[in-house]
Amino acid sequence: MHRSTRRLRAYFHYLKKPFAEFFPFLVLLAALLLAGTLAFHRLYRPDVLGLRHAFYITWCLLFGEHLLPFPSHGLLQAFYLLLPPLGFLVFLDGVVRFSYHLLKRDETSKDWVVAMSKTLRNHVILCGLGKNGFRILQKLIDLEAQVAVLEKDPQCPNLDFARSRGIPVLVGNGREERVFEELNIKEARSIILATNDDLANLEMALDARRLKPGIRVVMRMYDQELASKIREGFDIHLAFSSSELAAPLFATSSMDRSIVNAFYVDGRLLVVARLEVQEDSALREMRLSELGSKHRLNVLSHARGGRVEVYPDASTELRAGDGVTVQTEPAVLRKLHVLNRDREPY
Repeated sequence: MHRSTRRLRAYFHYLKKPFAEFFPFLVLLAALLLAGTLAFHRLYRPDVLGLRHAFYITWCLLFGEHLLPFPSHGLLQAFYLLLPPLGFLVFLDGVVRFSYHLLKRDETSKDWVVAMSKTLRNHVILCGLGKNGFRILQKLIDLEAQVAVLEKDPQCPNLDFARSRGIPVLVGNGREERVFEELNIKEARSIILATNDDLANLEMALDARRLKPGIRVVMRMYDQELASKIREGFDIHLAFSSSELAAPLFATSSMDRSIVNAFYVDGRLLVVARLEVQEDSALREMRLSELGSKHRLNVLSHARGGRVEVYPDASTELRAGDGVTVQTEPAVLRKLHVLNRDREPY
């Protein structure tokens, strides 16, 4: 949805609250208008005042206009005296109430954040905007995902970054009542729990699942064993331990300086490594398609002369000085180092 369209929809939700507060006065005004119309029609010369004329007379009285001579009937005299100040008070209250919300609107206020969240559909709720949460938010923005953020620290330095990009940020605690409803969890596709409190993450995950049973839950956990148990016992789609994610990269990169990333897929360790084709390399003049099929690896990028191509053409032939990024298993990477005539240590 275009940003300007979202803001218009947000205004609609934002004004619901003052309208709800003003609604009883509107009901009172309508009741007075109806009563006055019937009273003037029946009591002030019914042969002269039809219903439409009586309605107009009553309507004008609300704005202090007296179109008829002062009536003799006591009830009509009461309307003559009471309707002008009542109409003035009701309309003045409405103008002030709506003007205040429109002109004094604070985009960091809870009312505006909730209104913006109501415009989101199929969005991601991110809980925690610390260092990890900030990086996650950057990646979500790169993926053009719609995001709503919950952060408990009003002094968090990353709040301005999110707000400057039009992302609704609700400052509050995930344990507060209705906080996820205010972030429109009913329409969310997933929730990411990235705070530094394992217990709070678990509690928010259960609350989110209670409010929307099918929501996808991605949870950060410091305790690796607890993360594994939660995945199995609570039907949480993904529960990540920071140490579990970092361990493969630390271990593999300490053994091979060409490795830039490492992770497990179905229990098998995969690495991402960057290689530079040597002058005496056995990989020279080999097509990327042959390199991938012969050594069971994926070629992620190819660099030559300062130009980098992601998912390069499979027919490209390798030359000395080329850079190539591959995804494979550690054993295959060691074979590539041998074929490429890489010098120790790798």
